[in-house]
This record gives sequence, structure tokens and C-alpha cells, in this order.
Amino acid sequence: MIAVVDVNDGPAAQPDPPHSHPHEQVSYVASGEILVIIGEEKTRLSEGTCSRFLQMYPHTIQTLSKPRASH
Repeated sequence: MIAVVDVNDGPAAQPDPPHSHPHEQVSYVASGEILVIIGEEKTRLSEGTCSRFLQMYPHTIQTLSKPRASH
């Protein structure tokens, strides 16, 4: 599964609840900044970066940036 992350809310005080999938996932950050939490590992991602989530492995994100301004 491929997911595109475009932060339109945040920053969040806490991460979303952890979850897992029966398939691998790659997430691309189109805009904004997030904290990716995979198990105990935390990685800060910003626009133009991506992360890989293994199947059935708990993961979550926390939005770190404010919504981008409308044009």
C-alpha cells in the first residue's frame, strides 16, 4: 500500500493510536512534518521524505506542523 501524507491539521499533542496492516505500507510526506513511530523507534519526516511500515508491525504518526496556508 502507498499512502500520501498531506498535513492539514496539527500540531497534535499526542500520536494517533498505533495500528498495523496485513500488508507493507510506504508513506510519502507531500507537505508538513510528522513524527513516525514504528515500535519504539521515532523518526521525524518532512516534505519530500518517506517511510516504510512492515506488515503486521505496530506503527503510528503524530503531526508536528501547522496546516499550510491556502492559496
